[in-house]
Amino acid sequence: MHRFMVAILLLAAPHGAFAATGELFAAPNFIPLGKAGAGIGRGPSDDTGTLGDVDGDGDLDLVVAWARWAPQWGWMVASNDGLGGLVPTHNVTRPSREEPGTPIVSIWGDDFDGDGLLDLAFREGHSLELWHNRGEDGFATILQLSNVGFVGLADGEGDGDVDLLVTEYEEHDDEVLHSHEGPSQATLWSNDGDAAFVRGDRFTLDSEERLWPRLWPAEQSLGVGGAARLLWLRSCWRLEEAGPTEVWLTQPWAASAEPPLFYESMVNPCYSTPLQAGRDGQVDLVGVAEVTAIPSETFVNAYFFTYHGLALWRLDASGVVASHTLLGSQIHVESHPLVSDLNGDGLMDVAVIDSNEETGPALVVLLGQRNGVPVLEGRYRLSSTIDEALAGDSNGDGVIEGRHQVSGTGSEVLAGDLNGDGAAELVVLGRVQSGRFKGGSYFYTKGGAFVFINQNSPPTAVAVESATPSDFVLGANYPNPFNPATTIPLSVPDGAEAVDVGIYNLLGQLVRQVWSGPLAAGEHRLTWDGRDDKGQLVASGAYLYQVRVGEQLRTRKMVKLE
Repeated sequence: MHRFMVAILLLAAPHGAFAATGELFAAPNFIPLGKAGAGIGRGPSDDTGTLGDVDGDGDLDLVVAWARWAPQWGWMVASNDGLGGLVPTHNVTRPSREEPGTPIVSIWGDDFDGDGLLDLAFREGHSLELWHNRGEDGFATILQLSNVGFVGLADGEGDGDVDLLVTEYEEHDDEVLHSHEGPSQATLWSNDGDAAFVRGDRFTLDSEERLWPRLWPAEQSLGVGGAARLLWLRSCWRLEEAGPTEVWLTQPWAASAEPPLFYESMVNPCYSTPLQAGRDGQVDLVGVAEVTAIPSETFVNAYFFTYHGLALWRLDASGVVASHTLLGSQIHVESHPLVSDLNGDGLMDVAVIDSNEETGPALVVLLGQRNGVPVLEGRYRLSSTIDEALAGDSNGDGVIEGRHQVSGTGSEVLAGDLNGDGAAELVVLGRVQSGRFKGGSYFYTKGGAFVFINQNSPPTAVAVESATPSDFVLGANYPNPFNPATTIPLSVPDGAEAVDVGIYNLLGQLVRQVWSGPLAAGEHRLTWDGRDDKGQLVASGAYLYQVRVGEQLRTRKMVKLE
């Protein structure tokens, strides 16, 4: 028997009015991305950008995949100037495809070999490539796969290395069958630690329903450590199917995997992002509240989708599904919500792009609360002052204006510490107005990135307590690589008399004792500020963090950037 509870938290104000501008972030600066910018925002909104250190200077750079109708696609590096600004420095154009139409291109990044440099994964259609960053020698292709779907880059086995998780397709002439009708399965490509990937085990979910795997981020899985977890949901392409849907949470390749968690829900939270897990079997998802499928007048069995509102679903293994409305239907959601700790309090916050033209496209930020339900922090308009070199005919009078304020649209939001102060900035990939048609409506052709600088001072708090776990778990630190600070999540069970948390260099020498003494049973997040016991900043490179609880010992690796 299913029980369904609804709690309305935020109601839409009359006539589409909405919240005031927030205070956490400064007004954005729009950074054009040159010719590559013309291809931003012309395809699927998600997974077209990633942040990481490309050039080894310790700052987070931006890498953006772009696609044009030509059809051409490629990627661009915008290097960090150290102050939160981004400067386009490198553009790569891939060979044109024979197929007509705009290519479907996605990009992801991580550090494959622990050297602190950003390595890349590219998907174009059903082809996937891994690119290893070799510093001054540039990028080199190390793996090419076909007929696969990307699931994630994560530590699949619990050995500290970043592995590749994919789904494998059978070839079909029908693109829909090719993409979405395979069994509920995922395959691990194991990383040996030196960026060499070898095909590993294939996991098939024991379910009669065809479900789609999604990576559950480690930092959102307190109470569970080691290997990556997968969340299995019904495909969003099958919205017409009625009745309850299965939801699974598994840890397929862990050495001592926990039994899968199973939920049965009357709602299909397919357009959602993991928010939190690990509390007494409860799974929290945040995502689109309303999905409307509009049949295409041109293509058979094809739909256009519109997305409205933001909701929080709390799935409980006992069968309870609690739904909280976070944002009303006047919010036109453009892409998957971003989930990250934006104000440094150890709780997961949410950022989402609102593309409603009537109220003006904006970035909407919600802050996590102790009860697990985020609340609205503010709304930030996607607008910026652009220089004459970027200006167009903004008012339709045939004259090119100089420096002036323009509005824009957004397609994806990313988070990372761009200026090195320990607080996460937000980067919204999007476009700005270049002019008006004679009918009065704007058109958008200048592609680039809106950069929102975080005005929050990073906290110095050491630990955050939560629910009581049944076992001792050391989670993956985040961010990793980091500069200057990083957070170490761990779970302490009942009966633990003393807890020691230390940072060691690769020679086994103690660098910093982060914590020594009792910790209450529950989930904690400890912050290391990147300094040694003398208060000096440590050098860049790889370090080990080790936690001892009684006779139990756990060790993991982290990388500090310059």
